[in-house]
Amino acid sequence: MDVFYALSSSIMFASTFLLVKIGREKSSHLSVLWITLSVNVLILCISSLLIEIPSNTKLIDLKYFILSGIFAPLLGRLFQFIGMSFLGANAATAITLTHPLFTVAIGLFFLGERASFIQMSGALLIIIGSLLISVCPTESPGFNLKNTSRNYLAYPLLASLTYGISIALRKVGIEEFNSPIIASAVTVCSSWSILTSYLIIRKIRIRCSRREIYYFIFAGVLSSLGPVLLYSALAIGNLLMVAPLAATTPLFVLLGTWFFSKNNENFNYPIVLGIIGIFIGLSLLTF
Repeated sequence: MDVFYALSSSIMFASTFLLVKIGREKSSHLSVLWITLSVNVLILCISSLLIEIPSNTKLIDLKYFILSGIFAPLLGRLFQFIGMSFLGANAATAITLTHPLFTVAIGLFFLGERASFIQMSGALLIIIGSLLISVCPTESPGFNLKNTSRNYLAYPLLASLTYGISIALRKVGIEEFNSPIIASAVTVCSSWSILTSYLIIRKIRIRCSRREIYYFIFAGVLSSLGPVLLYSALAIGNLLMVAPLAATTPLFVLLGTWFFSKNNENFNYPIVLGIIGIFIGLSLLTF
């Protein structure tokens, strides 16, 4: 079941990114992030009310979920949305989904988990696949990575780092407090609270068109299911297996953009080979 939960969470997150990609017109990254997080908070908090919380639960018991929420979805999703606007959905998402490398490193050096030679070979394939994708031009006419600041690559890489740290924190937290829905609610509430405070302090307004709001709300619904499924997988599975499986999102993004946004994405051979390489690497990490 851990494999099913992990792959299902990957599909939910891929659908979220595709809806944002297709639906977004002129709204800012912060607007997209706040709307999707608000939907997450509403759905998960209502769901949490249906669950009996142990009477002796203290805020300190939820510390890992609060910390993980700061790293992702808050920072991770923000960096990824920015990267998507510069590099395209396929390239940005594929680079972002190298986060199992960070998760595996944390598991090996800090959580005492072990990796085989095959798993390390998978990590190498992920790096090679990401490099293939990152050196290719994206969908924007006239855009070429050689003529553009490589600083744009920092956004999906930062997203990768924050997602990797967040998943490791979630694994530690779910082993101490095994309730995927409550854990997900605390995680998104942590992200939403910090983002909302920032928007209020900076007096930043949330704006989007009527068309955009429908896409963002739907994206928020699907992204509410993603963390619950991921926590469910982490609760019963090994970190070194669950994290790579949950990171197969590029394949689902590739499939989705092929059907719904083929004219706006670059599907040259290096990008396709890069995503295939990432998938093989993730498979080796798992098996």
